[in-house]
Amino acid sequence: MLLSLRKAVVVFFVCVFTMLAVTAESATLTATNEDQEAVEWQLSAQKVSTLNDAEVIEAEGDVVLKQGKDYLKADFARYYAATNWVYLSGNVEVFMNNDNLSAETAEFDLGKKIGWMKNGKVFVAGPHVYFTGERIEKNWGDSYTFNNAKITVCDGDRPAWSLDTSEATLELEGYAVIKGADVQIKDVPVFGVPYFVLPIKTRRESGFLRPDFGSTSRLGFWFAQPYFWAIDQERDMTFYAQYMSKRGFMPGVEFRSRTSAENQVWMRADWLHDAKTVTTEQQASDFGYDNLFRTNENRYWARGMINGELPDPRWKFKADIDYVSDQDMLREFNSTIAGFDDSQDALEERFGRSLNDRSDPLRTSRLLVTRDWNRLGIALLGEYNQNSALGHGNEKHSEDETLQRLPEFNAYYFKNRIPGLEQVPFTLNADFQSVQFARRKGTDGNRTDITPVLGLPLVSSYGTITPEVGMQQIWYNTAEKEPLTSANGDDSRTSRTLFKFGVSGYTELARVYSYEQTLAATEENVGEVETLGIKHAIQPRFEYRHVSGSSLSDTPYYDYVDRLGNEDELTVSLVNLLTRKRAAVIAGNEEKGIDPSIATTYGELLWFRILQSYDFEENKRDEDKLIEGERFERRPWKDLEGELRFYPWTNITFTSRTFYSYYDSQINRHDHTLKLTAPTYGAFSTGVDFRSNLDKNKEYAGTGLTDLNVWKNRLTVEFFDPINFEAYYEYDFEKKEAYEQSYSLIYNHQCFRLIFKAKFTPFDDSYKVYLELPGLTF
Repeated sequence: MLLSLRKAVVVFFVCVFTMLAVTAESATLTATNEDQEAVEWQLSAQKVSTLNDAEVIEAEGDVVLKQGKDYLKADFARYYAATNWVYLSGNVEVFMNNDNLSAETAEFDLGKKIGWMKNGKVFVAGPHVYFTGERIEKNWGDSYTFNNAKITVCDGDRPAWSLDTSEATLELEGYAVIKGADVQIKDVPVFGVPYFVLPIKTRRESGFLRPDFGSTSRLGFWFAQPYFWAIDQERDMTFYAQYMSKRGFMPGVEFRSRTSAENQVWMRADWLHDAKTVTTEQQASDFGYDNLFRTNENRYWARGMINGELPDPRWKFKADIDYVSDQDMLREFNSTIAGFDDSQDALEERFGRSLNDRSDPLRTSRLLVTRDWNRLGIALLGEYNQNSALGHGNEKHSEDETLQRLPEFNAYYFKNRIPGLEQVPFTLNADFQSVQFARRKGTDGNRTDITPVLGLPLVSSYGTITPEVGMQQIWYNTAEKEPLTSANGDDSRTSRTLFKFGVSGYTELARVYSYEQTLAATEENVGEVETLGIKHAIQPRFEYRHVSGSSLSDTPYYDYVDRLGNEDELTVSLVNLLTRKRAAVIAGNEEKGIDPSIATTYGELLWFRILQSYDFEENKRDEDKLIEGERFERRPWKDLEGELRFYPWTNITFTSRTFYSYYDSQINRHDHTLKLTAPTYGAFSTGVDFRSNLDKNKEYAGTGLTDLNVWKNRLTVEFFDPINFEAYYEYDFEKKEAYEQSYSLIYNHQCFRLIFKAKFTPFDDSYKVYLELPGLTF
């Protein structure tokens, strides 16, 4: 009898301690999940007690239940072992399946991780959205149901804006669906929304994007609504529906893909049946650009770029697409969501290359395939140039003299020692090109040229001198001879030979000025900077270039290669370079026991170059021989060029280029830019672009360029945060008018961004308003 009693007691305590290991302040709770698997939660509190033969466990004071990364916190908890449910009250905090929840009271099934909360809140960190409700039910998985709920992305108890609804459903990595919501501003209802969808995803998700709208004098009021389709994590499409009150409906579509850094696609197309045409000279003067007609109603623009690899990744290709309906399309709609600037910025950011300027009527599409070896590279190019100013009431397409390169093959032998004779100090490099030219009007055919160059670098402690000798052999296979008005004969020449000789030299004189370090690595000095030394380097250079060979008479004219003639020019330059060595105190980490330290940096303080060239060939030129139908005086002395980069302080940058003409006794060109930046205050930049006497310089003959005198200013004010102000002002002194003015007032709030923008040009005035609500899809 006594033995049986002892066995019963032992079995009882073994069972109890197997199911619940209780200490004074901790316990292990065993629950069962939906797969009937045991799940252990670690319980800790200031006080833990058991009731009903350990069927009920109560915990008080700093209660924490933890299982892996998931946890529940409260002031009080009661766990029912038979059902796996736990009741929580007082400052309830829950982190479960990466969800952050809080409530007054709550109940959860620790095995299935379902439950409910009273006066609870769910915070989704990815899109930064808060959901609050009188009662929140956590369903299986990551699904929630809310009663009398409020949804907002704003922090704080009284959000700047919110949605108030009697019922909402939420699925993480899915959507929140809200029916019959009131949009509130500072808890005051403003208007109702019958149906609202909010993507709750850290990954990209399909849905409507922020609408865009504005007003311009040319287009009237315009409104654009984009829809984003996430095909997968690497590819997406955006569909645009844009309406302009004076012009009509303009749909558009954009496709993007990025499967790797080497394989990317960005393509976009927009189309419009325009209510406005330019069919008279008066309209061309008042409404058109460049006094050209535009009789077409169907208007479009397709553009894009592709970077990719062939099945053998050593073969790479790049493609540019730029095709437009007329010469005005890119300028006229630039202020809208289909504008040139937005597309140009997207392409430059993604691919690092640009389309032709929006005012250039020539639009270039090309495909380039390349392959590099150790010493050899090849490139195959196809290039189509569209003259968008032809047709639609202007000159006929049959008069198109625009040159196409279909195809072009290039091969490069990179400069290196001669193979098999590496012990000899000679270097060899060579370029080969073969192009098939085509155009509707004018001579077309094939041109092939090869240019080998032999060099001999002579390196000593005093500097480097490198003489080079080479030859350029050009062959022409003219398919059809129809010389242009600018031709130099009848285009019958079949070959040209140019002999090249050059020599360049470089040396450097330098001295270092060192200063004693006085800055100590202390907490008080964190962020302080001092100069430890300055290196002053003087770098004289010279380059002499001589080219002689057959004349240009009867040579077909395709591009600059066909106008390469005799050259005999000497260029000398002198560079002064100041490099600054600085020490800065870097903060340590007290918790990790890391003390402040000194970090040393090197940076350019000043770079200044004087450059002068003398053209011996120009000195022999016959002044009576017309160039592009005009007579130009000889100017063998090129403009004296001075270039400066100056960084006196961290927040100040000054750059300048100036060209002085001995013949005009004045500065004929200068570009200056001063930029000031002040963290938390803003930034300001001002600059001048000046060109003068272009009509006296033969280098600009036939380019159509005119004198320029433009003053550009840009201002950003951040001092009055959260209100920012941006302004741009460009004034044309030649035309005595403001070429462009734009002003933006920006209000930055934690949960929205409001932007007012006005832009004024001689062609159009536009106004836009943006309201950005983070993470929302309408």
